Amino acid sequence: MALSHLGMNPITSLLEDNPSVRACNNFYNPSRDAVFSEYRWPFATVKEALVGVSDEALELEWEYVYVYPTQAARVWSVYNEGTVDTMDKEEFEVVFQVANNRRVICSNNDTAYAEYTYRVQDTNIYDPAFIISFSLRLAASMAHTLIGDVEVGKDLSTTYTTSISEAKRTAYVERKKIPTQTSGYVNSRG
Repeated sequence: MALSHLGMNPITSLLEDNPSVRACNNFYNPSRDAVFSEYRWPFATVKEALVGVSDEALELEWEYVYVYPTQAARVWSVYNEGTVDTMDKEEFEVVFQVANNRRVICSNNDTAYAEYTYRVQDTNIYDPAFIISFSLRLAASMAHTLIGDVEVGKDLSTTYTTSISEAKRTAYVERKKIPTQTSGYVNSRG
């Protein structure tokens, strides 16, 4: 699909030895991961308990440090059972610990949970909006390498940004809804 955005013929195998295959192999994973990190894709959203770090390498301004989930493309919120309803307002920070060569999540929540976008490998699970966005991002990344036209890459990047906005709009219906409350007075006037 990405090659078709560039006006090129499709490939039949990622084992072929031609410029299209090499470009796809070079840009596929970084482009996919970038699209995962752009948005809380409902099909790839995970909520799970974090694993605490129990060593001396704690970040000074935070009470707790947790292991960054291996397959997380982006951590969106950190919370505990008492703050689940306000999880988007909870403060946290992702930092890299040089001494331990790892990313960690810092928080003031004990027994913390995280909501994050998982890097799904099974393409059968991908949402159609994700597929379109991913193909546009991949095409934009490969444009200069394959057709030597930076402007085509810029145009595809703009189209990609639009597709992400549309995906956010349409996928919003799968997000948790908090029912609106109406007063008994309003209901009785019905």
